[in-house]
Amino acid sequence: MKNRLSYLFTLIVLAALLIGLSYCASNNGRIAIDEFISVERPAAIYPDYTDTVIPPNIAPLNFQIREKGTRYFVRIYSERGEGIDIYTRRPRIEIPIRPWRRLLSINQDRKLFFDIYVADDKDQWTKFQTITNTIASDGLDRYLTYRKITICVQWKDMGIYQRDLENYRESLVLHNSSFGEGCVHCHSFLNNSPDKMLMQVRSTDYGTPMLLTQNGKVTAVNTTTAVTPGKVGFASWHPNANVIAFSINKYSMLYHTTAREVRDVFDNAADLALYLLDSKQVISTGGITRPDRMETFPEWSRDGGYLYFCSAPQLPDEQYSEVRCDLMRISYDCKTRKWGTLETVLSAQQVNGSITQPRFSPDGRFLLFNVSQYSDFPIHQAKSDLYLMETETGRHRRLSISSPRCDTWHSWSSNGRWIAFNSKRLDGRFARPFFSYVDQSGKVYKPFVLPQKDPTFYDSLISVYNMPELIRTKVSIKSKQFSKAIFGYKNAPAVSAITGATPGRPLPAPKANPAPDREMPWEQRE
Repeated sequence: MKNRLSYLFTLIVLAALLIGLSYCASNNGRIAIDEFISVERPAAIYPDYTDTVIPPNIAPLNFQIREKGTRYFVRIYSERGEGIDIYTRRPRIEIPIRPWRRLLSINQDRKLFFDIYVADDKDQWTKFQTITNTIASDGLDRYLTYRKITICVQWKDMGIYQRDLENYRESLVLHNSSFGEGCVHCHSFLNNSPDKMLMQVRSTDYGTPMLLTQNGKVTAVNTTTAVTPGKVGFASWHPNANVIAFSINKYSMLYHTTAREVRDVFDNAADLALYLLDSKQVISTGGITRPDRMETFPEWSRDGGYLYFCSAPQLPDEQYSEVRCDLMRISYDCKTRKWGTLETVLSAQQVNGSITQPRFSPDGRFLLFNVSQYSDFPIHQAKSDLYLMETETGRHRRLSISSPRCDTWHSWSSNGRWIAFNSKRLDGRFARPFFSYVDQSGKVYKPFVLPQKDPTFYDSLISVYNMPELIRTKVSIKSKQFSKAIFGYKNAPAVSAITGATPGRPLPAPKANPAPDREMPWEQRE
């Protein structure tokens, strides 16, 4: 019986090798390529995991060798411990997760090497130049949350997901199929923790709740007042966890026939307000609700003394390509509810573009923001770049990691050593999550894309990623809890009316068109 089982096991192993499955082993001499030709260039691999810095807790960087061959051999090693050998008849390299974790954990602050060999149809091996990366000692927050949406005019398939960055497990937070295919968007967290979380919902059937999560409980907040229609956009938690700044935007979609980006967005009106959690009030001031300006993308300073935001002149829609945002700030005292004087931190003229999406590093030393040619909605710009400002000196620079394509939706890790952002650099159309290491001096290193088990995963994915946010632990709230809060939103009482120095202006009333079957992602243009 034992002999029969041994024979069957041998047949299975041989069959696996014949159909091209990989053979992996520790670097203990079981595999050796003794005769080969060396070439003075690295092998072409996809994704581009070369000459970069990676976290010690990242999932294996599986890749595809884009060199013609019949057999492939990869040796992955560092200064300490056993390396990993992979022999395969396919160019797809899948790295075993356990030896990968061991290798990275004992080699922090050291180099990681990939030796790649390719055999041709005459059994001649070629060894390519060694690929070198660096393993950082600073880890990455374990989870990445993002919205995934299939590209279309209407939202049919949209959800908030979270990915375990130490492996390839993706889990659902909330999908729009659970509430009539409405919109779920703009999730945010306090200090990279899911204990205090926000999500915004827009649904024809269920309304426009702001989903507020605290201590394991979800509340659907009705932010509708005389001057806020309730459609909350972008939000930022105050460090004291008791104040939320949010924008109210009225976007419409434009389409181009001859452009690298066929879609564009115009903001018909935008204002800012604060939601006070203890008193359940919405307050504002004239400095952030000017009738001649659009105000959006709020971001609290790390000491909580200032509200930073982006502001542009309110222009008619035919001048959409002239919209350029300045970076502004206004002081606010949470105890007295007193506002200070409006200040310009950085003007659009100084960067020759439109400033959006300001995000502070956890220690407050740096402000990461976006600059595009125009618009207060840069994700549909053919090119937008990442900039970094030193908050103490005001010095700012375009980051060299910016690509010729659109780079947006950036966020910081809780330790301030990593940034996550969206980029269309792979193909120019689909946004994918990338990570970059930031050292103590503010130097930002070459980005790498979110690793997937199948390295060709992004080639066939027609969904895009929005707002990658790093969090330390998993969102534990079940999707059903979020859905239940949405279903009960119509019974939620509205918050108190806006108070403050100048209550602001109401947004333009919606056009008197017949209500669609479901709320559209964008106001339809005539």
